[in-house]
Amino acid sequence: MKTKRVMIASEEVEYDIIRSSRRTVALYIRPGGSLLIRAPWYVPAYVLLKFVESKAPWISRHRDKLKEIRPDQPSTMINAGDKIPFMGRELTVRAHENSRNGIYVIEDEIHVSVYGALTPEKITAFIDNWYLKEARNYFAERTQELVRLHGNILPVPSSVSIRKMKRRWGTCRSNGAILFNRELIKKDKELIDSVIIHELCHLVHHNHGKEFYALLESIIPDYRQRRRNLRNL
Repeated sequence: MKTKRVMIASEEVEYDIIRSSRRTVALYIRPGGSLLIRAPWYVPAYVLLKFVESKAPWISRHRDKLKEIRPDQPSTMINAGDKIPFMGRELTVRAHENSRNGIYVIEDEIHVSVYGALTPEKITAFIDNWYLKEARNYFAERTQELVRLHGNILPVPSSVSIRKMKRRWGTCRSNGAILFNRELIKKDKELIDSVIIHELCHLVHHNHGKEFYALLESIIPDYRQRRRNLRNL
């Protein structure tokens, strides 16, 4: 497929469009200087290009700072036929060219539909976005389930959100908000539960003292073994 380009200040600039169920249009300048447009399904391409052209002064101003920066590359690109981890399972990636983008799971396969040419970059980006969406939904729902199950000893967090973290699986803030590492969605369900319970216990005890571990192990007696298993993955 021919690379998509738009004229910005007499210069051809590469761009990609990623469509989803979002309600607004967003424009990003990526390291290296290419553009990423995130848009709802229903917005026509010509409308998006007019939007981009209207932002030409802003693009030119900020693109100069980024086009000499080498784009970050994922450590591993995902290709059709690869296996990816998801909640303790392995899903085989199936990729298809289609008239619209989409992603869904059938049994032990994850099907990625891509508008246009199939490339590892596109497949990887769609699966990365899918991981994030699944993590947001699952962690919010599962946290509420565990609170209901242990409501006599565990309080309700003020919010549950997902972040990229390098050194933690989760964290609890002083305002009662709990954050989880998006990579956790790839782990076994019992290991996910151990992290959720760990952070919920911090709403009661804001340290790692004896009382904290007593509460934690009253709910998950094998917590320390689960923690070791999580570290070894």
